[in-house]
Amino acid sequence: MASHSHAGHIPTSGKALVISAWLTGIYFVIELTVGLWTGSIAVLSDAFHTLSAVGGVLVAIVAQRIARRPADPERSFGWYRAEIIGALVNGGFLLGMALLVIWMGVMRLGNPIHLPTGPMLWVAFGGLVTEVISLGLMWQSSKDDLNARGALWHIIQTFVGSLLIIVTALVIKFTGFLAIDPILGAAFGVVLLWASIGVIREAVHILMEGTPEDTDLPAVIADLREQAHVLDVHHVHAWTLTSGKHAFSAHLRHADSADAASILESAYNRLTHEHGFHMVTLQLETDCLDESHAQDLDISNASEANEGEATTSSSNPHASHGIGLKSQEAGK
Repeated sequence: MASHSHAGHIPTSGKALVISAWLTGIYFVIELTVGLWTGSIAVLSDAFHTLSAVGGVLVAIVAQRIARRPADPERSFGWYRAEIIGALVNGGFLLGMALLVIWMGVMRLGNPIHLPTGPMLWVAFGGLVTEVISLGLMWQSSKDDLNARGALWHIIQTFVGSLLIIVTALVIKFTGFLAIDPILGAAFGVVLLWASIGVIREAVHILMEGTPEDTDLPAVIADLREQAHVLDVHHVHAWTLTSGKHAFSAHLRHADSADAASILESAYNRLTHEHGFHMVTLQLETDCLDESHAQDLDISNASEANEGEATTSSSNPHASHGIGLKSQEAGK
């Protein structure tokens, strides 16, 4: 069995998250005050967006710090999943805010009110300044960190909300079209709904031990098949511990005369260096162990059934592991 763990920490954006939390927190107080004064749905909805952004960033900070804790006897994989749970919570916040904004827009659409555009423009421009700073700080780290990405979406929503406030104020000022306020507010709610579903879907996929989206598992299996002396690849599993850290495990059956250490080293190097897995666990065997109790978790059987290749021979007790099966002569 081989296992591997790279040195270093999970992708972090600690300072960016803290600065963003302070900026959005201060701006929320200002925006809420202006929204209550003017009565603008656009301003009030963006204030709620900002509040959710503060909560989202705080959740990301807490989750990130928990995730840094080392593994212990009770949690052998450590606390990595705290970041994914944080992303799921953030996705839920986004979903709630999206539904609230849509509801507020629909309710106000039937009775639009006159709005003072001057304060709306000032608060929107102030929001753009804080949001541009936060986006600049968090953009890079969010590319490979789902937790930071969930927080980033909260900042993006407040940024877009500020732009919508500017558009709303200008349209009302120059055309008098009051319905633009609830229309744009509700439209932005639809965008938030789409974003929240994406974050939630990705977090649930990871929590369900789904295959990493950037991993071509059939290609990985085919690569292992091509190793000399490897007869069979089965019980293959690939999953994500946290954003940017993928794990892999498999059983490799090899010829009796093969050098197991050489096979292990070659497979390990391919999986970590070429396929980017953070942790690898391989079981080498010359005869398949009795694994009938776990056949429902062996994707080689599922692939075999899908391809219509379920042809088991009494002379080959290992034919049930269709993926990666090749003759001993071909492996030599």
